[in-house]
This record gives sequence, structure tokens and C-alpha cells, in this order.
Amino acid sequence: MHGADPRRPFRPVYEPQTDHGPTRDPRPGEIAVQDMNLDPFARLTLVLLRWHFQTFAVPESQGWLVALRCATAHVGPDAAGALCYDLVGVVQTLRSSRTTPIAFNSESCPCCRDWLTPSERQIMQMIDALRHDQEGRARTLAQFLCDGAPDSNLLAVTQTYLRRHTPYSAQKAAFSQA
Repeated sequence: MHGADPRRPFRPVYEPQTDHGPTRDPRPGEIAVQDMNLDPFARLTLVLLRWHFQTFAVPESQGWLVALRCATAHVGPDAAGALCYDLVGVVQTLRSSRTTPIAFNSESCPCCRDWLTPSERQIMQMIDALRHDQEGRARTLAQFLCDGAPDSNLLAVTQTYLRRHTPYSAQKAAFSQA
């Protein structure tokens, strides 16, 4: 796995129309990121998750700094800190709910970042299920992610992240307050 260099210029998140697809063959269980049809918020979430996972896997990589810089580039300096903080809560809850390490692909690796590991796919599917009010599906995916143990904490922390940061949720909250 390549380490992140916080001094290196940030490579922006791929936009779906400019993503040219994977540059290597998949490892067992991997699927192409482009096959998930992630919207920009979901793609940003995946990128930030990967940098936070890298922070724990390779602390000297300082992946959290790259995540913060990435978040700042996409949501601005006022919202970036809270976005990253809430996502670290998701990562920490997931890490504490598992007995096995989380397999992830490094966002800094040009040939790996185009693929989703099975764990990454389940995380993104769980997030998608929560965004679409599919609680049963989300609960099942969370149980897979937590190595078979039901974990309502993972769902609760993820729902908090989504409620605070999903563009649709922010718009919905603004309309309900008016």
C-alpha cells in the first residue's frame, strides 16, 4: 500500500463522467467503483473513509490530514471538520464492532482506488440503504460488517453522519424548519 504524503497536491475525487475505469484486474470479491453508480456525496464518503482507514492502518501516513484537505476542497473549510469528525465516528464504531480488520483499497494508489473491496461495498450499500430508508437492508449489511453481531451503534452513528451531511438531508431539514 502506498503511503499518503500530505505535502503532495490533492488528487480530486473522480467525477463519474471523467472516470476512465479500473487500470488493473480485480482481486477476489472486488467490484469496480464505477459499477456502484455512486453519487458525488457517496463517492466523497468513500474517499474519506479510505483515508481514515489508512490513518489507522498506517499511522505515519497521516491520512486524516489528506481526508481533511479533501473534505475542505469539496465542502469548504467551515463544514470539513465536522464532516471528517462524524465520519471518524463511523470508522471507529465499525472498527470496535468487528473482530477482523477491514480490507480497504488505498485512495492514493492509482490502480487500487477504482475497486471496492467486499467490506467497502457493504459499507457503501449500508449507507445507500440508510439514505433510502431501507432499515432492514441496512441492518442486515451492518450485521455482515460487524462479523455477524447485530450492531445498532453502527447504524445510529452512520445515520447521524448522514443526517448532518447528506445534501438531500440538509435540504429536507431546511424545508421542514421553514
